[in-house]
Amino acid sequence: MKIEDVTRLSPKGQVVIPKEIRKQLRLFPGQKMIVMTRDSEIVLKKTGEISLEEIAEKVGNVVEKNKINTDKLIDEAVKWARSKQH
Repeated sequence: MKIEDVTRLSPKGQVVIPKEIRKQLRLFPGQKMIVMTRDSEIVLKKTGEISLEEIAEKVGNVVEKNKINTDKLIDEAVKWARSKQH
């Protein structure tokens, strides 16, 4: 990665992405971004550009952290999906 610009965190926790970077990445007002952390870094990704591996890692972290019973969760999802077919 290279440093392209410097920005500041506003009192509301907002960060302005510099215009040239917005233009280069084709970002537009209202664009949804995925916010992730990696060690001490904050990573922003445009929606639609996250890989299945990244999703699996995030879901796995939430499951582990919250001690979620995935078998029970899948069973509930299947029951819900079947109930919606009628």
